[in-house]
Amino acid sequence: MQIVLQQPGQPMADFSVSGNTVTVSGVTVDCADRQLDSSVVIEIRTGANGAQEGGSGAYLAHIAIPPKRYVTVAGPDDANGNPTSIQEPIALDTNAVQVTLWPTV
Repeated sequence: MQIVLQQPGQPMADFSVSGNTVTVSGVTVDCADRQLDSSVVIEIRTGANGAQEGGSGAYLAHIAIPPKRYVTVAGPDDANGNPTSIQEPIALDTNAVQVTLWPTV
């Protein structure tokens, strides 16, 4: 994963990365489960009860997940015996996920 600090040297929210999972201040996001056919940005913000996904508080982090990628593979023959192909998703490339952290004040 790519980690970007908005203001290096400033205090940041606690975060960890384990495989496809990013945790920021106790909010856990499984990036593979959240990946779609278009890019996804998940906002982690401070809320009245602490860190939360979305909302209107100050940013703690953005998690940018790239769109799914597919590979074409041979599929079952059609009703006339002609070969077909199908699109199968490729596993999430965690190196393409970007986590941007904002300073906590």
